[in-house]
This record gives sequence, C-alpha cells and structure tokens, in this order.
Amino acid sequence: MTGCRDQNRDCVDAQGRKLPDTSCAVGSPGAHYMYGGSSGGHVGDAVIGGSVTRGGFGGFGGGGDSAGGE
Repeated sequence: MTGCRDQNRDCVDAQGRKLPDTSCAVGSPGAHYMYGGSSGGHVGDAVIGGSVTRGGFGGFGGGGDSAGGE
C-alpha cells in the first residue's frame, strides 16, 4: 500500500459516484474509497479511473456487492 497517501482519494458508492468522506468513515453500505480517479469534485459526480479499495476504517463487510453488476 505504499504511495496510497500520495494519490487523490474519493469516497464513492457502488455506482462510482462521489460521496462525502464521512460516508466511508462511518461504513455506509456500499461506500468505499477510490484512489487516483478524477471527477468534477462535487458529491454525486461520477469518479472515473483509479483503483478501488474496500474495507479500511469503514469496512464492516456488509456492502451488498454480491449482484456483480459491473
């Protein structure tokens, strides 16, 4: 995980739309961090590119990603 701090980090939902950072910090269902992506910078904007990480401080294991819609 070296270098993750140096990259842009966005909290996103299962559809890749930007959420407030507090959503990832409190473990909202489906919320996860995406590193290195780009967006318009506003909540609700799509975040494109980057790499997705799940878990971390908000990782309660719930998520609901079992449908595999990607």
